[in-house]
This record gives sequence, C-alpha cells and structure tokens, in this order.
Amino acid sequence: MINVKAIYNELLNNPSILELVNDNSIFDGYPTTIEQFPCICFVEDGQTDIEYADNRHTFEDCAVQVHIYTKALDGYPTTSEIGVRVADVFNENYWHCRDTKEVPDPNDDVKHRVMNFSKQIYLEEIGD
Repeated sequence: MINVKAIYNELLNNPSILELVNDNSIFDGYPTTIEQFPCICFVEDGQTDIEYADNRHTFEDCAVQVHIYTKALDGYPTTSEIGVRVADVFNENYWHCRDTKEVPDPNDDVKHRVMNFSKQIYLEEIGD
C-alpha cells in the first residue's frame, strides 16, 4: 500500500486547476456541507497489488473518484470547464480517465460531475 492520497492532493492542487477552484476548496473525502463553490472532493476508489518480484509487490493499481461541484449561475465555471483541467493534469501524469458523467444533485442550482481515474504505479518511481 502507498499513500496515494498525497498524490491525488498534489495533482489537484495544480496551478491550472487552482485558476478555477480555490485551494481551500479541494477536499479528501466529503465535507459535511459544501459552502464554497466551486469545489473538488476526491475519494480513493481502491488500491491493489498487481505485480510481485523478489517477494514484494512492485506495482499498485490505484483508482480515485473526483467529484466536482459548482453553481449553475453566471460567474461560476462549469463542471466541464473544471473537468477538462482535471483531466489534462491527470492525463499529463499518465492517469487514465475511465469515465466522467454529470450526476443529479438534490439542489437544482448545484451541478455535480464525477470523474473516475486509474493508474498502475511502479513503486520504485515514488521511492517505496
């Protein structure tokens, strides 16, 4: 197991994303209430040892769900605008976007997009 939450946090705090989302609006997990829009929540969606050598694992298959919330009002970036920035950053770091979709939110003026990313991480690359 590796600390992938630190990796996700670093990716999402990329300057191109921070142009649209304030850095104190990026959360590991879900906040109790969302008071500041737009915001991004990320949730680890699994981590699996996938290759072994010399009696230890060498690759981890990692997955993360990224939730983007914004307001459906003028002056707020859309979930697609933010999602493109998130996808660009993850793709530049060799993460695969398995899917992305708008999901209904109980609050009519809130827009919500879910993006699922995965990557096989070679443990020697990160020093584990």
